[in-house]
Amino acid sequence: MVNTVQRDLLSAAIRKMFEAQAELNRVFPKRPFTPDGRMIGDIGEAIAEIDYLVTVDPKSRKDWDGRREGVCEGCPEVQVRATQRDDDDNIYVKESPDNGWLLVFRLFQDGHWECRYNGRTSRVWEALKNKKADKDGWKGITLVRLRELDREVANDERIASRENTEGVASLAVSA
Repeated sequence: MVNTVQRDLLSAAIRKMFEAQAELNRVFPKRPFTPDGRMIGDIGEAIAEIDYLVTVDPKSRKDWDGRREGVCEGCPEVQVRATQRDDDDNIYVKESPDNGWLLVFRLFQDGHWECRYNGRTSRVWEALKNKKADKDGWKGITLVRLRELDREVANDERIASRENTEGVASLAVSA
């Protein structure tokens, strides 16, 4: 079951983060002070654990952020990506060593979030096969393209939400 108190507190904290970002930009308009990076990634992992059947690892690992709950021992794991950027901006993904799962979230300034992709990492990587990786192995893909790929994912290929452990996480989860 979804912890609604935890979800509401996370939503309020996200709103405050964006309010602080706007204030920093007002004080020093030469820089956007975008919160992308480690903090946004950590928020994405929190969303994955709060809203989906995912247990996030207490310590960061190279390729994975957590594991699916209630799935066989040794099954592929979960990679979580999050951004506050626009739909036509790139989010960067790296090929995983196994065909695990990928959850991608977009965060909004009012504190809510949407899941833009919930499915196997291989589907995304296949869509990027003709795109050149950067020197560290990362490839960019837009949230629009991820949403298109998400529409191709069968329900039984998704990570279930905590709200509906029998079914599939909805594409838009509002806090």
